[in-house]
Amino acid sequence: MSFSGISLSERMVSALSKLGYHNPSPVQQNVIPKALRGVSLLAQSETGSGKTHSYLIPIIEKVDMNLSRPQAIVIAPTRELARQTYEFAREFQRFYPKFRVRLYTSEADVTQNEQGASIAPQLIIGTPGRVKAMLIDKELFVLNNVKMVILDEADMLLDLGYFEDIETLFGHLNNPQTMVFSATLKQNLRDELLKFVRSDFQFESDKIQTASTVKHHLINIKHIGEANALIQFLKLKNPYLCIVFCSTKDKVAEIHQALLDNNIDNLYFSGSLDERSRKRALREIKANTHQVIVASDLLARGMDIEDVTDVVSVDLPNDLEFYHHRAGRTGRFGKSGDSWVFYNNDTEAKPRELYENGVKFEFLSLRAGKLVDDPVGLAPKTKLRKKAEFSEQEAKEIKIAKAMSRKKHVEPMHKKKTQFAIEKVKRKYKRKAIQRSIRKELETQAKAKRKAYNDED
Repeated sequence: MSFSGISLSERMVSALSKLGYHNPSPVQQNVIPKALRGVSLLAQSETGSGKTHSYLIPIIEKVDMNLSRPQAIVIAPTRELARQTYEFAREFQRFYPKFRVRLYTSEADVTQNEQGASIAPQLIIGTPGRVKAMLIDKELFVLNNVKMVILDEADMLLDLGYFEDIETLFGHLNNPQTMVFSATLKQNLRDELLKFVRSDFQFESDKIQTASTVKHHLINIKHIGEANALIQFLKLKNPYLCIVFCSTKDKVAEIHQALLDNNIDNLYFSGSLDERSRKRALREIKANTHQVIVASDLLARGMDIEDVTDVVSVDLPNDLEFYHHRAGRTGRFGKSGDSWVFYNNDTEAKPRELYENGVKFEFLSLRAGKLVDDPVGLAPKTKLRKKAEFSEQEAKEIKIAKAMSRKKHVEPMHKKKTQFAIEKVKRKYKRKAIQRSIRKELETQAKAKRKAYNDED
């Protein structure tokens, strides 16, 4: 289906084509027609699925370009996401010369935000606190004509505690059409939203976590250490553009410095950057001047970074949903990508939870500077030590081993020889147990592949 098939004006279809957008994504096919008819809705879809244009297109189609008053407001949880949406909206200004949009975030101080208020925009984009400050506290513009409000990455808005500011804003509006977008819509978020947002339609993607174009890989780094493992990995893969995620600001700094010490150029990005450094980092990310970006999860949500081929998680976040946001930085808009997760025997609990929740990992091991297949992967490696675990045949063979090693006269090393004979039998059965685990794991993977193949047919 093309954009001309979803009730858009010829002018919009032409603008989209010139901007490089020819066919709507599933979320756009489902949401845009509803939005054009004034339906309030909740939309849940995986990262990289085109949610931003799902609301920008209806906004531009519906606003009165001849009316210099705010008619739509977009709320984003971070200034980075707000600016990204602002840049997307500004792309349309070359096709709609009368279309005006303003950005209100803490990138600028309040005085700077107030400048230019004599000419009101049709669209306001910003973070909750600054939008409230400008529109409610400062009363910069009359809000009577605001007919549409969009809450982007709504789960993050809730997690960061912004719903009080949002409720205040809604209290000054006259029952606007409201569209809520998020990669996840947990029940607590739905309950919170329904306090002040009506919803006539809900869209939930079949792929609500990470796009199917992303391949997931689990790498056992054993005792190499995260920084050393990453250095080896980058030299092996030489990715076109790689984002390396760490769960804490301290680890971001540690990994960033370790790469620099090994002559691997990389960009550092986390919440510890001051405003000027953060702006510079975002400009460099947009200009694609670095092959490797080392970042906190601040960069994991909603940011559209073009041509990311690989995402590496040197560790996993406590909230495992953020793994899907990380992985979603690649494989965007139908492109393929790879997500790599480091783990060892001490940190396998979180990868195992992801695996048990349906993430289809390819199992690998980093050995001697090479990535090799790991047929065992997360399969249990149980040591057969307790008698209760012995099979009847194994117990019999252990008795025979003891008898064969028994001497009439006690000789030096007798106990060790006996123990060696017993351990030899145990090792034999341990190998059998591992082989059974491998076979079972391979059968499970084969069944999953067959099911995926059948589903595609």
